Amino acid sequence: MKNLPGRKTEVKDAEWIAQLGRCGLIAPSYIPDSEVMQFHLLTRRLHSYKQRQTQVKNEIHNLLQRVNIKLTSCLSDIFSKTGQKLLNLFINGEIINIDNITTCMHGRIKATSKEILEAMNGKLSYEDRFLIEHSLSEYNMYQKLIGELNQK
Repeated sequence: MKNLPGRKTEVKDAEWIAQLGRCGLIAPSYIPDSEVMQFHLLTRRLHSYKQRQTQVKNEIHNLLQRVNIKLTSCLSDIFSKTGQKLLNLFINGEIINIDNITTCMHGRIKATSKEILEAMNGKLSYEDRFLIEHSLSEYNMYQKLIGELNQK
């Protein structure tokens, strides 16, 4: 679309582009059909939900690390069934002992209940429990929304 060298003005550029358009030398813009556009919208929303969910997970990880709770050393994912049950022990203010931990263990976990008990040896304040509870409910909300979008 470059014009000949010389003095350039907006008007001359516009005339040159119009001339190229009249001669059919400019390729038309691609405008996707409505089905593709809807798919793009859903995909962008899904990506946004996943980013927010990751932020919430990082907040919970940071809060647990700050209060010296090292669940990540025992569990590969603290948002698994076992991890969420263990987090609920904290949220509910229950006494952390081997019996409670054993009832929360689900599936194949490499760590023993004694190792998990040592990893959970931290001190959570009321405010920390409150923050974990709300962050965990937000995480579950995003899980649900991501599942709904995947079905669409």
